[in-house]
Amino acid sequence: MTSGIEREQIGRLPLWAWALLTALAIWILYLLTIAPTIGFWDTSEYVTTAHILGLPHPPGNPFFVLVGRVWDLLLGFTGLPVALRINALAATLSAGASFFWFLTVARMVARFRQNRHEVLVAAIVAVWIGATAFTVWSQSNLNEKVYTLSLFVVALVSYLAMMWLDEADTPRGNRLLLLIALVLGLGWANHTMSLLPGLALAAFVLFHRWRAALNPLVLGLGVTLLAVGYSVQLLFVPIRSAQNPIIDEADPECPALVSAVTPRRIDDRYGQSKIAVACEALALSLIRDQYAPGPITQRQAPLSAQMANYWQYFDWQWARSLPPGARLAASMLFLFLALVGLWTHLRSHRKTFVYSGTLLFTVTLLLVYYLNFRHGYSLYLEEVPNPQAHEVRERDYFFIIGFQLWGIYAGLGLVALWGRWPLPAQQTGFSGRHLKAAPLLAIGLIPFFFNFSPADRTEDRAARDWAYNVLQSVEPYGVLFTGGDNDTFPLWYLQEVEGIRRDVTVIVQSYLGLPWYPKQLRQLTTPCEPGESPADSPTTIVCQRPFDPDTAASLYRRMAVAPPTRSVVPLSDEEIDALPEVREVPEDSAYRVSDWVTATVRGGERVQRWDIMAFQIARQSLGDRPVYFAATAGPVWDTWGLQPHLVRHGLAFKLMDQPLEPSDTLVNVGEHFPNSFWPPWNERERSRELIDDVFLVDALLEWEEWPEPSTRSSIPTAYYLAYAFQGVAEELRGNLEAAERAYLRASHFARLAGG
Repeated sequence: MTSGIEREQIGRLPLWAWALLTALAIWILYLLTIAPTIGFWDTSEYVTTAHILGLPHPPGNPFFVLVGRVWDLLLGFTGLPVALRINALAATLSAGASFFWFLTVARMVARFRQNRHEVLVAAIVAVWIGATAFTVWSQSNLNEKVYTLSLFVVALVSYLAMMWLDEADTPRGNRLLLLIALVLGLGWANHTMSLLPGLALAAFVLFHRWRAALNPLVLGLGVTLLAVGYSVQLLFVPIRSAQNPIIDEADPECPALVSAVTPRRIDDRYGQSKIAVACEALALSLIRDQYAPGPITQRQAPLSAQMANYWQYFDWQWARSLPPGARLAASMLFLFLALVGLWTHLRSHRKTFVYSGTLLFTVTLLLVYYLNFRHGYSLYLEEVPNPQAHEVRERDYFFIIGFQLWGIYAGLGLVALWGRWPLPAQQTGFSGRHLKAAPLLAIGLIPFFFNFSPADRTEDRAARDWAYNVLQSVEPYGVLFTGGDNDTFPLWYLQEVEGIRRDVTVIVQSYLGLPWYPKQLRQLTTPCEPGESPADSPTTIVCQRPFDPDTAASLYRRMAVAPPTRSVVPLSDEEIDALPEVREVPEDSAYRVSDWVTATVRGGERVQRWDIMAFQIARQSLGDRPVYFAATAGPVWDTWGLQPHLVRHGLAFKLMDQPLEPSDTLVNVGEHFPNSFWPPWNERERSRELIDDVFLVDALLEWEEWPEPSTRSSIPTAYYLAYAFQGVAEELRGNLEAAERAYLRASHFARLAGG
């Protein structure tokens, strides 16, 4: 029996203390490599929404938002940056998961090994390897998403399942099942990843005590507690949305709260019937309608390509820093060890293997099929050159639970070889055989040594500095069109958490096609009425936020700044709702933006709803506030052919409402790049002041390699172009010293971009 094994003394400590010490060592490792601030992609969105109780992209992840906000408040006394606090939350949750994995492994192994010292070694080695797998490690020292909370939930549920096996015939066993249901419901309100143990739990309970699962009282109470946990999703999201937080994605507000908990089947855009709720806005958020997820039966890539992508991510886990050949050898070694661990477990105790084996199958093969990814971001580039057929980034984080389980089983396989399992061992302590074979256990340190460098984030401030540099490229009260995650979410963080340049209206092009977003922008940019101030409610939408010179570059403090007189959105709710999804342009057409600016659309183009909305905002804003496009937002300006009217200011392009003529400061760099996609004009003095005196790039200039593969071709390239165009502008005006300085930095960023 393993009941109460946590309290058994092994050496001088009970087993639970060994679990705590192991988790503490893992926690310290994560803290030693922790990111000091935000990262690219969803990191800053989640940090920001946790800080202001906002609603991130659907379905809103409310349990994470609440946990993150409580954690943020609890660590407020430290004075640490908010991003660092939330990163520490990820480290703590992952270390907590390791604590419960330790106890889970101990309970499983103790069922077929009597020697408690072997049980201890098995738990330590298994959990250590699982915790140092690359994806687990790199997600645990930067809160990139909500998955470390789901990892914690799955580990806790797995431990409770092992406890249930000892108590299945007792009232306490029924209570454990009910506790599992509640934990799963709360985890579901964080992310559906938390439900991945569901199949394993069902198989486990039905295999051992099917009567317990089919007990009407237990089943009814279990479903009720699952719903109670999930009610965080159904109640918090619409209640908070009704308060109009600054970040309120999908605007899942419900006219009547009862409609948020009234189940209803709805049809998605593909005609698939899905269970949701009666409140339409919340229902669309729950099914993530704005992302138009397709039916799982319509494969986005061949299953063989999806499995190849999974193998690529598996190959990263055990020795990420090694060259491909050596890394493959390490991957094959750990795959072999994991298979040994699986076989040992299957032969030695099939009852517990039913749970862990089913869970591993769920979070690997079944998950690959269910997620139905397009071709991998960095795979099949020659065979499938269309970028739309590939994922927009590497997606290894979806498999974090599976990689931790592979690591755990690799640890069990390693210890099996060390202790020659499954031979019986009745002695206590370590035998001479154990001591002689101890060096074999050093294999478990391979992921630690060869993942340390790529997982270490202690010097990575690139996303935060990028956001600062982009925002400071924009004049007071500017409208800034962005393209997506990486030129938007870090800017949100800087504005809402650090309070920098809140006067700038950041507009996400891809969101403009969603009716709720322009309506929020209209309210956010409406001039304040007398006696009305955004400071009265800093986390919710009130009115246009004022320019604060203390958070702006010094060059803007010298400017005469006048607040805007109108909102950026000229359309009413009805007009926004009536916009067509797409409009065909049969022939070359011109559209007047202002007296000096004409937008042109090529014949045969399909102008999307978001493009129409961007045009309306630009036309409404021009003359009342500066209009800018982020350097990475090319598709926004290109649709309307605005390149001839754009002037580079650092990392953004300003739409000029005047004729452009070459001068000492205004240089047409495009004359030297006749086929360039990029806007030709560069304001030399403004850009020089920005890139020399304002931009935060010193740390980047010390990097030898860009660490994040999915942004390597975009962010460094944007910097490269800013410095390269500045170098040409300076050279054309005879300022060779400034040109040389810009060229040197451009060359550095070109290397970081891989070319």
